[in-house]
Amino acid sequence: MVVAKNGTYFERLARKLNEAEKGPDLFEAIVNAPFIDKSRTVMIELGIVVLLLANPKTKTIDRIALSQTEQAEGAVRMSAKPFSDIKIPIGHRSNIVAKAILSNQPQQAADWRYLFEPALTPREARANQAGAGIDCSVVYPLAGTPDGGALIYSFFQMPEFIGPRHHAFMRRYARLVSKRLSAA
Repeated sequence: MVVAKNGTYFERLARKLNEAEKGPDLFEAIVNAPFIDKSRTVMIELGIVVLLLANPKTKTIDRIALSQTEQAEGAVRMSAKPFSDIKIPIGHRSNIVAKAILSNQPQQAADWRYLFEPALTPREARANQAGAGIDCSVVYPLAGTPDGGALIYSFFQMPEFIGPRHHAFMRRYARLVSKRLSAA
């Protein structure tokens, strides 16, 4: 493992999350921190991180924060609905975000219809994906949220190329985020 002057990559990520205030500041740090070292994100071909939290009052999974990357901007530009208006029913069985939260197991899709249904039509979801230039997204559930939550990691990699180093990163970062959210 390479150690930079200011600590390892994951130490820097943890520091970035710990320095963030509660609420929107923390949420923005969560989705943008992985991009503090472009060489790391380019190496695993990561393009977007999304934070989602379950809302027990509305019984929906709400999109809370989206990374500030060109790919995320492309998805937002192509979206039929504003980012914050895309809400998924918690129990929707064919949505992989709901599946990940309910099963506490990562879920993966090459077609964004499975990330957005029923809030967007398959065509609308695929337009978002095309605007982002993303090949595959993986949803990791978060253990540190009282009502449930997840991170979506979107890659410029086809599903068959998402391997152990990708999952090691996603798992480790999801644990960091879970720990920080449980402390907030």
